Amino acid sequence: MKKTKKSVVNNLYKDALKNMKWLSTTSTIKFNYLAGINRPINPGQVSKLAKSLEKMGSLRPVVIGEVSFITGKVDKYIIDGQHSFNAHMRLGWEIPYVIIQVDSKHDLVEKIALLNASSKTWTMQDYIMAWSSLKPDYVKLNHYFQVYDLEITELASVLMGNSKAGANVTKAIKSGEFTIMNEEKNVNILNHVTDMLKIIPRMNRFENKYTVKEYVKFLRSTSKYDHKEFLAKLQKNKEKFILATQEEGKLSELFEKLA
Repeated sequence: MKKTKKSVVNNLYKDALKNMKWLSTTSTIKFNYLAGINRPINPGQVSKLAKSLEKMGSLRPVVIGEVSFITGKVDKYIIDGQHSFNAHMRLGWEIPYVIIQVDSKHDLVEKIALLNASSKTWTMQDYIMAWSSLKPDYVKLNHYFQVYDLEITELASVLMGNSKAGANVTKAIKSGEFTIMNEEKNVNILNHVTDMLKIIPRMNRFENKYTVKEYVKFLRSTSKYDHKEFLAKLQKNKEKFILATQEEGKLSELFEKLA
């Protein structure tokens, strides 16, 4: 049976638990933060954890990775549990921790994503921020997300050159496999989408998802397309398209008629 990335990390975590250690308040051992890779620390979350610790005690160790490729020497970095670490520090308690193996920066980001997501669900922006430290296309994805008012998987789908968004795009973003293809062409499609949404009333990023998906699919499938002419026809038939946004499959039919 083939091992998944998640099962490999879980096995590492279980093995590490066998050798769990405690960091005393007087220890000279230093744990470092992974700024720009892990999520920023939320003081409110630290306060909640401190209250929980006072009631329940220490139930989960901080996960530490020993890394040599950042500074050139072996240092200890918090991979998972930075809020718990700070909550223990605030209370003046000893901190339970385990150490797992980290072989490369790619391995580091991958394990951060898997371990953090298992304790508190990461948003897509969390994954994008983490992989941005390693992959330039994620920096671009974040930039385009700020520029275009589109749902993130639809935006990523267009930039990847896919006609469909969904679980495959989400998986690509989370696993560090997101890659921009034909950037100039696909950014042009994003501009066309923006123009189209000026005519069909905007709602929010998620509610526009169906409209965007159908329009992009239409753009990629049509052999002849004049954007100005299309927009003019769309404006004349605006009411039909507004109604069609509420009817699955209807938009595709109407877009084809305007070609």
